[in-house]
Amino acid sequence: MKENRLIPYLIVFIPLALVLLASFFIGSFYLEKVAKHFNFTKEQALKEHLDAKRAKSLMWTKQLDLLFDYRYKSIEEEINQELLARVNLASRNIKQIHEKYKNKKSFAEIQSRIIDTLGNITDSEGREYIFATDYNGNSLLLGSQKRDKKYLVDYMDADARSIILEELHLARKKGEAILHSRDAQTLESELILVRNLEAYRLIYGTSIRPVDKQRELKSSLLEMVQSIPVDKGDFIAIFDANTDLYVSSVGDKRLSKSEIATIKENLQQVPQWHERVIEGYQYYTTYSKDLDWYLVYGFDTFAMSSQELQKQKKLEKVLDEEFDLIIKISALIVIFVMTLSLLLSRKINKIFNHYQNEVEKRRAELQELNKSLEERVANEIHAHRQKDKMLIQQSKMAEMGDMMSMIAHQWRQPLNQISYVFMNIDSAYEYKELSKEYLELKIKEGNEQLEFMSATIDDFRNYFRPDKEKEAIYVSDVVKKSIALMQNSLDMSGIEIEQISQGNEVSTLYKNEFMQVLLNLIKNAKDALLDNKTQNPKIVIQSKMTKESFEVLVCDNGGGINEAILEKIFDPYFSTKDKKQGTGLGLYMSKMIIDEHLGGKLSVYNTKHGACFKIEI
Repeated sequence: MKENRLIPYLIVFIPLALVLLASFFIGSFYLEKVAKHFNFTKEQALKEHLDAKRAKSLMWTKQLDLLFDYRYKSIEEEINQELLARVNLASRNIKQIHEKYKNKKSFAEIQSRIIDTLGNITDSEGREYIFATDYNGNSLLLGSQKRDKKYLVDYMDADARSIILEELHLARKKGEAILHSRDAQTLESELILVRNLEAYRLIYGTSIRPVDKQRELKSSLLEMVQSIPVDKGDFIAIFDANTDLYVSSVGDKRLSKSEIATIKENLQQVPQWHERVIEGYQYYTTYSKDLDWYLVYGFDTFAMSSQELQKQKKLEKVLDEEFDLIIKISALIVIFVMTLSLLLSRKINKIFNHYQNEVEKRRAELQELNKSLEERVANEIHAHRQKDKMLIQQSKMAEMGDMMSMIAHQWRQPLNQISYVFMNIDSAYEYKELSKEYLELKIKEGNEQLEFMSATIDDFRNYFRPDKEKEAIYVSDVVKKSIALMQNSLDMSGIEIEQISQGNEVSTLYKNEFMQVLLNLIKNAKDALLDNKTQNPKIVIQSKMTKESFEVLVCDNGGGINEAILEKIFDPYFSTKDKKQGTGLGLYMSKMIIDEHLGGKLSVYNTKHGACFKIEI
């Protein structure tokens, strides 16, 4: 307690003592610290500016290199799009001519008009680019295919392929085809798109040489680089293997011829920094293999250093003025703090004692409360879990009548079959045809029906048995078993049910509780279909499983749920049926089982055909 009484005084006097000590040390070491601070600030500022320039150089070269790479790789796609656009334009013109003259002109006249129209289709520079060839290999229109021979069948490309025959063969076989070829003279590759026009016994198409697109790309990229604004003191340049394609100015001056030549001599395909190749400059180079370009971005270090020195002089003056001001303000603050601390020390001590008493009082109350809180929380949790289990079991028992009805439906057919077996035995005996083999056969048939009835009882008995531990199961198997329990009841009501399964992963959960939810949802869908007298009633159960989760949809075509009550559908004791048909617990219990016991989510929404209940675990 004695130590606690000293705390208010410590709160007042320790900060005061620290302020006095800080003022003393600041004054004592001011000259030394200021000198070191300024030197460090100068060096650090210069280093930061150099790093910023280097970072900017790296950024520009990498971004431009990525742009070059992207634009180059998109050439083939652009060519394919342009080929298709050209041929589609030709097709529209052909269709117009055909529709206009098909019953008015002869075959030869229409074909001639088509060739004339295709010859008038040109690019922005007035060059024809659509070619046409008849089925015999005769050139009707050269277009973009500049060949020496009129009888094109004789033409062989650089790879000794009869490319015209390939065009004819593929176009007539597939209707449309894309071919790759190389010119026999220039060895340049070209892409060819051909399309068949069987009605006029010809093929037509167009071709583009990638090398032309590459030249256009280089020209557009060079124009773009030339338009890039660079900071004063920076420069950007592009070189190929032979020439300097572009070198920007450095502020108000330009690099000399000898400096440009030095840069060219040190170009390498490996990206790297050059810090001492040209005096006063640093620059970064990278190489674009696709374009065969060297990209350079650099800056003038001398200009930057002089700017930094000017800033430092201004900073020194500002810091000197600030230091004088801080000394004066610190002295005033020390005087003010000393006066204020003496005045407030008594008040602080009184407030501290009051709050200390309050804290002790609250601590005693909390200790008393904590003694019983853990036990009460544990009891409430246990009671809540017991209540949940009881509600689940009560919900199962509430469905006992429906289950008994299902058992009756399941047993009706095998009972009829057993009756039929007895009738067969009686008839055989009456007509003296009852042999040992016949009797054994009928006994086997009867036993099979009895085994089926016994299995049915086991299924329903297992369903009503509460789960104690989770099981590793296939969700599709549980869905299939749930459908089997309801199958006869659905068949008697004329309702079709379909199961769709995706994936076959194992899930760990409480099997019977999950089956209870599925049976509730199937029965709910059945009641909706019967109440709404739906034509061609159908229930579809879709399950989709992955290693991490699974999803089950139970959907019907019963018209859906009224939007006004859609949010209340999972409330306890809420039911759209009369009191004799429903308790309002089925969907509530289903949601509680999925959301709380199985750690998932049960939701509902309407489709254009009906309602869909969605289980996500």
